[in-house]
Amino acid sequence: MNLGIIGLPQVGKKTVFDILTGIAPEKAPRKAGVAYGVAPVRDPRIDRLSAMYQPRRTRYAEFEIALPPDLVPNSSRSAEWLDPLRQVDAFIHVIRAFDSPTAFHLLGEVDPERDLATVETELLFADLELVEKRLQRMAKENRGTADPAKDREKSLLEKFRQHLEAEKSLRTFEVAGDDRKIVDNLQFMTLKPLIAVFNCSDEFPEREGAQRYRHLAEILRENGAEVLFMNAEIEQEISQLEPGEQLEFMRELGIEEPAAHRLSRAAYQSLGLLSFFTVGPDEVRAWPLRQGATAPEAAGRIHSDLARGFIRAETIAYEQLNEAGSEKAAKAANLFRLNGKDYIVKDGDILNIRFNV
Repeated sequence: MNLGIIGLPQVGKKTVFDILTGIAPEKAPRKAGVAYGVAPVRDPRIDRLSAMYQPRRTRYAEFEIALPPDLVPNSSRSAEWLDPLRQVDAFIHVIRAFDSPTAFHLLGEVDPERDLATVETELLFADLELVEKRLQRMAKENRGTADPAKDREKSLLEKFRQHLEAEKSLRTFEVAGDDRKIVDNLQFMTLKPLIAVFNCSDEFPEREGAQRYRHLAEILRENGAEVLFMNAEIEQEISQLEPGEQLEFMRELGIEEPAAHRLSRAAYQSLGLLSFFTVGPDEVRAWPLRQGATAPEAAGRIHSDLARGFIRAETIAYEQLNEAGSEKAAKAANLFRLNGKDYIVKDGDILNIRFNV
């Protein structure tokens, strides 16, 4: 699964890609005009577990970031930028909220509300065009035949069309579980999870920018989006410092952690992923897992042999282990539990798989 960074030109998309992946887009692997990188999920729980176990290696969960070509408004919705956007699973929409004499603005002056509406309109039109084409194709294919599955899809698409024509994103349309299977392969863009990132010039964007664009942020949240404020220039400066210097710089700014770390966690969650942990003296590691997955599926993420020979999963919640202070204390308090094949893994579970092959 991957997440695409979108937005108008000159809004800071490349900088956001850099601070999330640690690599400049110009140096990142490319395919069909799209730059790709891997972003670690900066999870403070992993840091605390590493401090507890002092392992030889520490590994964060990771997800893939894609940087498609710039979205160009008021032009034909060409495959050059449209197709790459359809291939990603969720979006980070970077919105410019900073002035700069050296960075031109495609639409003139800086106006986050207008820019947000411009990009959203392009995605709405692209989805509406997809609905129209699909309905036309179905009308030709189903002429004179009865097919309940196709009739159901047609009914859903017609509801989508009405929703989109009312200038509402499909994130605000409640799709039933069975219906979701119908539309998953169609790659509607306004149905994808969205994180709106306001790239501000404020020294304290989470306070100053959030206050200035509070109304716009509320509208975004009502429409199913996550919202985050950051100063990408400062975030990039933080990312290039040594750990000790990072702490000192953040202390001077009065912040506890980089906004990029919060963004990495929000992006990860938007993909429908959670983290479970494995711990020990060799390695403390976070593993990505889809929400709702079972213990054997989690075992398979570690190694196929563990899934094939799965017997039980010994589990403890991160919060319980952290509160106990050590694995020894947690075991003395009988906090570990044995769970079978039907156990649904929760975010923050620490797993030890018992297996036999």
